[in-house]
Amino acid sequence: MAEFNAYLDLLDLSPLRDFCIANGSLQQFDKGECYLSEGDVPRRFGFVESGYFKYTVHTTDGAERVIGFSFSDDYVGDINSSLLGTGSEASIIAGRRSVVRSISMENLIDFATSKGMRFCIGVEAALFKTFLNRYLDMHRLSAAEHYAKVIEHWPELLQTVPLRELASYLGITPIHLSRLRKENLTK
Repeated sequence: MAEFNAYLDLLDLSPLRDFCIANGSLQQFDKGECYLSEGDVPRRFGFVESGYFKYTVHTTDGAERVIGFSFSDDYVGDINSSLLGTGSEASIIAGRRSVVRSISMENLIDFATSKGMRFCIGVEAALFKTFLNRYLDMHRLSAAEHYAKVIEHWPELLQTVPLRELASYLGITPIHLSRLRKENLTK
């Protein structure tokens, strides 16, 4: 089964995982606790040992929208904002009790540069491809098609995240998601 975050399928990041586990500080986050708040310059990066995180933004009317997830055996952080020294455009919030091995961004940069330019470019290219495909799906797929794709590739998502978070990620209301789920069951 494909990884939810496609960059995990595109690049062997096991050395980074091993580095985070060996050198990272163990951090626990309760549901709703922020790993990174919108507007803050990211100072840490981590490997998610258990639980999950949701990446959120706020709309102009103040509503929270889910724009991504990091699950167990994935990474959490905002590399680009850290490298640019700018505040993060999104918050990263624990969706349930979660455990992370966190390293400083300086340690991440030292690790990545020690692996060479090809590794660094590979990470950026894999991240870009992941986000570009999500962006394109928002425009090329209807809500029903997007839901069907998500459920086909990641059926465990329905048991992992609350339906309101899945609806937000898909850019639809929870009521619309309920209709899509019902339609999908009758097929």
